[in-house]
Parts: sequence; C-alpha cells; structure tokens
Amino acid sequence: MRRTDGEELGFKVVGFSELDVDATENAGIWDGPRFDVPVLGVSGVTAGEIIVAARALFGGADSVNRLYFGAATRASGEEALGYWLACLQSGDSMAHFGLGYTLYELGRLPEAYRHLRHYTEISPHGSWNWRWFCVAAAAMGLPGEARAAYEHAWALEGDGAEETDARELLDELDD
Repeated sequence: MRRTDGEELGFKVVGFSELDVDATENAGIWDGPRFDVPVLGVSGVTAGEIIVAARALFGGADSVNRLYFGAATRASGEEALGYWLACLQSGDSMAHFGLGYTLYELGRLPEAYRHLRHYTEISPHGSWNWRWFCVAAAAMGLPGEARAAYEHAWALEGDGAEETDARELLDELDD
C-alpha cells in the first residue's frame, strides 16, 4: 500500500498460509521497503521477514484485528460499528473502509466521509474505495469531489480493478 505521496505504508499477502517464502518467484519479498511492526516485535524489516515472524507468532490463528474484522463483516448497524472501531483500535487500517460505509449507512455522514477519504489516501488502488468515498462526498454536498472520485473509480475499473456501479452513479450525478 502506498499513500498518494508515494510513501510505502504496508502490503497485502494474498494466500498468506500457502505462500512459499523460499520460492524463486517470491524473491522480491526479501528486498524493497522496510517496515516497523511493533505487534511482532520487529523494526526495519522486509515483507518476507514480517511473514515469517507473523507465522511464528500466530501460527494458524487469527490476530485480534482479524477477529474483529470478521465479526464486523457478519454484523450490521451499531453492532458492526462497534466491531469496526475495535478493529481500527487494534491497528487495522483497512477498518477505515468498513467503518466508513457503516457510518454512511447509519446516516453519520461527516464521520463516514472522513474515514472513506482517508482510506482512499492510504489505499488508492481499490475501485470500491473510491466508489464509497464518492457516495459519501455526494451526500455531503461536495459534487466536485464526488465527481472526481467517481471518475477515479471508473478509471480504475478500466485498468482492470473490480467493477462497481460508479459509471451509473456518475451518470446520476450529471442529471
């Protein structure tokens, strides 16, 4: 993950349990940016070192943030809000997204807008991140910001990101 200013904030491992850290095609995890991960007790380490440390510490069990994340995705309304807040407090920045759309659904628009905007800054490559941010911006009466977010979501889709209803929402904004 990169912020819009290019700073590396983190990374995502798809298929964490199955990832072969010693495979030639995964050699890049031992180079590149370095991170501090206080929960693992490591500083200035590569993605590969983080993966190995996480496997050693957690084994096959979920971390606390993932337990809250899972509970939040199975809940709704105020219950989901509580889980998203706990997830965020346990250090999971992805919780900004879930917290944002949950706050939106609860009608707490300024808070939803704030969390969704932040999430597009730290995870700018997700089309759904931008789609939810544009919905919140539109609801806040910020049509220029909403339009830019809709267009960004739509452009990401054109580059192969997951499809959203951003094009339809952009058309509705034009009406």
